[in-house]
Amino acid sequence: MIRPFKTTRVLCAAGLVLTSAVFGPTIVSAQADDAPKKEISDSVSENLQKIQELTEAKQGDETLNLLNTQLATAKPESYDTMVLKQIKIQVLLTQERYAEAIDPMEDVLRLGRAYDFMDQNRFLEFNQILSQLYFQEATEIKGTTPADVRKRTEYLQKAYQAIKVYLAENESPTEDSLSYAATMIYTQATMDESNTDTDMLNEARDIAERGLLMSAKPRESFYVLILAALQQDEKNAEAAEVLELLVRQKPTSKQYWQQLQATYLNLANDAPEGSRENLEWNIRTVYTIDRAQKLGILDEPRDHFNRVGILMNIQQFDQAIGFLVQGLKDGKIEDTQQNWEYLASSYQQVNKELAAIDALNTAAGKWPDQGELDFRIANIYYILDKLEDAYKAGNAALDKGNLKNRPAVLMFVAYMGYELKKYEDALVLAKEAVDAGADRAEGLYNAIEGAIEERQAALEATI
Repeated sequence: MIRPFKTTRVLCAAGLVLTSAVFGPTIVSAQADDAPKKEISDSVSENLQKIQELTEAKQGDETLNLLNTQLATAKPESYDTMVLKQIKIQVLLTQERYAEAIDPMEDVLRLGRAYDFMDQNRFLEFNQILSQLYFQEATEIKGTTPADVRKRTEYLQKAYQAIKVYLAENESPTEDSLSYAATMIYTQATMDESNTDTDMLNEARDIAERGLLMSAKPRESFYVLILAALQQDEKNAEAAEVLELLVRQKPTSKQYWQQLQATYLNLANDAPEGSRENLEWNIRTVYTIDRAQKLGILDEPRDHFNRVGILMNIQQFDQAIGFLVQGLKDGKIEDTQQNWEYLASSYQQVNKELAAIDALNTAAGKWPDQGELDFRIANIYYILDKLEDAYKAGNAALDKGNLKNRPAVLMFVAYMGYELKKYEDALVLAKEAVDAGADRAEGLYNAIEGAIEERQAALEATI
């Protein structure tokens, strides 16, 4: 299954640009008489220039010390506190101290909404960043203790609630924000592999689909997330459609072609055997392999053999033969005894028994100690009513050994000898079959003995 890229260190480049807003002119709006004023106090204003100089000089620790000194004397419910904490957030994020940025971010958002200290766009931007901070901390917790699980769950829930505020109140979210939201919600939906949250999974998919409409050429990550959600929900037909879009968008991706092949094959396996659906999905799988191989992808021996196997399953034996012959010739299909046997079987399916014998003889030359190949040749000769050839091939099988069922081969060759009136040799083989416990061996042995006696009686009668 393709899973969306898991976001880590999501705020490395977030770069909150607060300086211009903080140090620029203060805009005062109408407020209730008892509400904190949206203005910077003289004491804080006097230190803003120094704070700005330290910030621009990237003297983070010194900036934080000065900010903390100012915050210690500022009223908690004041515009001063919100401004100072905005700057503190910027410094902490620059130093990648993400966990420490959470508390001041929560305070900034609370003050901003409670007293109308910030405009809606800034408020929503901060909600998104706070969601990312929560998510970042959740991904950093690797432990499995109850306390770890509880803390991780708490961070994830907060990340979800914060991004929900952003999405609910933002009429024009960015592609980046939708991509983050979809990925974060998908991560939560599938965190418990034994209990997927279907509602959250569908929500993540809806957000990703919304992201597809953001541009004429949607980013790949939206397709990947939709695909992952469909796969998680076992909606293979819909997943195949998304994969078709992905291989069209990124035709050099081996992973997407592999996923598409596997998805079509799963659909074929899920369809009733012999049904129209089963045939259609199998044909789509073969066509996928063909398309990928034109790009130099799915070109491993297993891929070539998969195509042959599918063609044999849907009884397209002529095509299977063509791919097998070519593959065994140029090395695209592994040169194994089993694959040569598959070739022989395919020839038999299209009534080309002599070609099947040739294939098995070729295999016998490559694996000269495998009597099973000769036994298969013997069976084909028997079907063709070529008993002498069947008898010779059967004896070759017994001489070589490595048989799956030697007693059955003994019975077969003994019977051929009986049919060809080679009674003495057949009797020896039948006796060995009896000793080996072969079914109906005694009956064949008695029949051969009887034939010998009849022949002897007839001979004596002519004397």
